[in-house]
Amino acid sequence: MSWFRLLITLFIFNWSSSIQSETQKEYMIEVIVFEQLEIIGNEQLEPQDLNLIDLDTITLLKKPNIVLNEKTILQSFDFDDADLMIEQLIIDKNKKEQIQASDPPTSGKKLNESKWYERQGNLNQLDNIYRRLDRRKEYRILHKLSWLQPALGKNDSPFVHEIFDDNGFLIKLYKSRYLHLDVIAYLGGNHKTNNNPDLIKQIKFNALKSSIPDNITNYEIEIDTEIINSNEIYKPDQEITQAMTDEIETIEVGKVKYLLDEERRIFKNESHYFDHPKIGVIISVYDSSL
Repeated sequence: MSWFRLLITLFIFNWSSSIQSETQKEYMIEVIVFEQLEIIGNEQLEPQDLNLIDLDTITLLKKPNIVLNEKTILQSFDFDDADLMIEQLIIDKNKKEQIQASDPPTSGKKLNESKWYERQGNLNQLDNIYRRLDRRKEYRILHKLSWLQPALGKNDSPFVHEIFDDNGFLIKLYKSRYLHLDVIAYLGGNHKTNNNPDLIKQIKFNALKSSIPDNITNYEIEIDTEIINSNEIYKPDQEITQAMTDEIETIEVGKVKYLLDEERRIFKNESHYFDHPKIGVIISVYDSSL
């Protein structure tokens, strides 16, 4: 093991777990992928076959830039003075925010399923390691990102497939008795899998449905179809809308230049180093409330 690999091992910190509810199923995942420019040892690395056909995969979501057109919505209710109503909405919103700011924090952690599998570029727990790696000439950082997701059962949790240049990784976090990580990382491949946005919607819907108590009364709220179908209520990001409607070309089988494939049992609120002569992957899995 090289000196810097040992340094990475020492600096991949584990912090004490604070007392959390055992029902917590939501985690933030941070990932750094880098290439090791110097091969240590005499091992001859040959191209490897990578078959992703039997894997359930998803692609992280990019948050749409949607802006509500308040004036159009208010006009649909046929108010005489829409400007006055908009001003009143702003006042009411400010009052609500002030009240919420003065409220004491509530106990427990509410799951934020609306943010699940949404791509984020920032690092929190791995930021120091990222900066150290970036200063080393022996390593080239290839990619970094983070996202929020639940810890589902092994058969229910999909792989997150992230592609960068002609490289990529697939990461699956799941929970049986303990948390587990399945990690596949490759360099020099041309693999493409289905984005599966419907699978993400189903995971979110199942979480929302299971969070509703059985004694909640169902209410039906009627909304005018003209309001729902109006093109002026919101303006979605056209680039994202087009990307969602484009047909997905899948390439699930092929050769890769270098391949890392490992499964590991983990504990929450720890960081983990997956090693390969040419690929390094550092993953932090921690409670979203930290």
